[in-house]
Amino acid sequence: MTKPNASEVIARHGLHRPDIDGLRAVAVLSVLAYHFWGGLVSGGFIGVDVFFVISGYLLSAIITAEVQAGNFSLGRFYERRIRRIFPALFALLAFCGIFASLFLLPPDVASFGSSMLAASLSVSNFYFQQNSNYFDAPAAVRPLLHTWSLAVEEQFYVVLPIFIVVIQRYLPKYMRVIVVSCAIASFVWSVVDVRLDPGAAFFLPFTRAWELLLGTILALRIIPVPRARILRECLSAFGILAILRSLLVLTVNTPFPGEHALLPCLASGAIILAGEEGETLAGRLLSQRPVVFIGLISYSLYLWHWPLLVFSKIAVFKTLDVPASGTNLLLAVMSIAIAAASWWFVETPFRTGRHRPDKRLILVFGATCIPIFVASALVLSSTRGLTGRFPPSARAVADYLDYAGSHPNELRTIFGTGSCYLDRRQAVSDFRERECMKAIPGKQAVLIFGDSHAANLRSGLESSNPKISFLQATSSSCPPTLTQNRSSTPECKRFVNKVLYEYIPQNPINFVLLAAKWNSTDLNNLKETVDFLHRKGVTVIVFGPLPVYDTDLPRLLAKSITRGEVDYARKHLSPKQQALDDEMSRMAAERWHVPYVSPLRILCPNGKCVEYVAQDVPLEFDMSHLTLQGSEYLGQEVSIKFPHIFERGVAWKG
Repeated sequence: MTKPNASEVIARHGLHRPDIDGLRAVAVLSVLAYHFWGGLVSGGFIGVDVFFVISGYLLSAIITAEVQAGNFSLGRFYERRIRRIFPALFALLAFCGIFASLFLLPPDVASFGSSMLAASLSVSNFYFQQNSNYFDAPAAVRPLLHTWSLAVEEQFYVVLPIFIVVIQRYLPKYMRVIVVSCAIASFVWSVVDVRLDPGAAFFLPFTRAWELLLGTILALRIIPVPRARILRECLSAFGILAILRSLLVLTVNTPFPGEHALLPCLASGAIILAGEEGETLAGRLLSQRPVVFIGLISYSLYLWHWPLLVFSKIAVFKTLDVPASGTNLLLAVMSIAIAAASWWFVETPFRTGRHRPDKRLILVFGATCIPIFVASALVLSSTRGLTGRFPPSARAVADYLDYAGSHPNELRTIFGTGSCYLDRRQAVSDFRERECMKAIPGKQAVLIFGDSHAANLRSGLESSNPKISFLQATSSSCPPTLTQNRSSTPECKRFVNKVLYEYIPQNPINFVLLAAKWNSTDLNNLKETVDFLHRKGVTVIVFGPLPVYDTDLPRLLAKSITRGEVDYARKHLSPKQQALDDEMSRMAAERWHVPYVSPLRILCPNGKCVEYVAQDVPLEFDMSHLTLQGSEYLGQEVSIKFPHIFERGVAWKG
């Protein structure tokens, strides 16, 4: 008997469904909307989870059908995966490698080379788990960050067929029990790990496996398929509404995946399940030709949209001074056009074209491409990003883009990372109270309290005020206010409460210096916090905002050098900070009744900001964080302009 190919199995089991193509469209458009217009679709990242459920369902159905028919071939399975994944992926890597080599600054190229190596070996989720946070601003300059989800799927592809074949052969009666048990174990792991190690929970396959296994549960029909039309309509309607709710309610600060990923995954499963035995209203909407078309090109669209967005931010549109707000629609249209071309000219010929390569050639193609791209990635990373393309001064400034790599001791000094400054991966229990809250006898004790912008101040203030004992309680993205914004994490709220209700009352503190990357919603919350500290007999000083740029200052300065434009960086300075600073100054005098220090007025006199603090040393190493020398410069200027700032009972005007 002739072995069935993938298309025959799909047709036999009703898996080639337009509504699933439409669901793919929902998934990819959710991701695009999140990346291009995150303020409108704050939970668009759940599109990846929808993809996982779909992939788990389709692959499990095909593998199970072939295994039960006795015609499953591991070689044929991997051949199909190579046809599906490699051509478009390697076309993208080739484009990105050429573009990065020509236009990106050396640290960006070196970083890109490392990520391309990981993507070529299908381990980019592990790489980005160690080197990035999907929701942080630095992630926006990583062109291959989105390949983490492809790596998760590819790792699943390696395990799934072996998993099903082994169980079907040795424990066929327990297939359903084993699959459900593994899914539950993975889900529990995800719920626990999202609290203990959010980065690992987000990127690693162990905490994502349950999403793909949910698709397997559907393919094995462990959940009964509803036959009544009314039940199927209700199920599909629930799916659409639940996905919509997830898109609008979830935010970057929602602990994810964990239990918050359950609703969008169940919603995706509901839509798939509802369409198993016939049409539904939601299914017909998803089956409309324009929606199905987006679903068909969804893989290429997912691949291409993110590098286009990243390159526009760090190389193209910023260089041409096109306002970022005017590029998103253009980029979205370009992404769809390029994805359509990729689907038609790259994906289709390898998969279903009349002249598609045979099995031997496709395996040779895969075996050849991987070492070629691995070697190319090693060249880009080992040469430190082809540094000879730029003048020495531009290279020296650009080195600050990789502050952790080029100046690791400075970064540790300025933040107190891992002890007095908690990053997003750390819990309140990691804060070292004895080390960070220990005052020196005979000196005034000043507690610097806030987020990374507050941590930025300690080195500079210490160097300029040797008679003061500076303590530090700082946590990433955590403003020092009793009432937190909706976007604040639960861990941030616990940290603030711990500092205000336990650390401050238990330590001899004379002053509390409040600083953060303030926004307008924080200002009303500050009044409550200031009043609380005043009741504790503590003098409060508020530091205002720092200069903020629309991209990293070292990148702007390096481009300024290569282009010969002295005012280039100034054009990219955020105008919102000045209005915020003026409002904080007014509220400090009229509502909070506290001394107010304006770093913006110190660093940007007459609207022209200090950009260098020494030869080839920028004031900031990213969009808003001070270098060590930048912190020392600000500390010196504060001491000169406010020499009595840390003296009790002194009347002064900030």
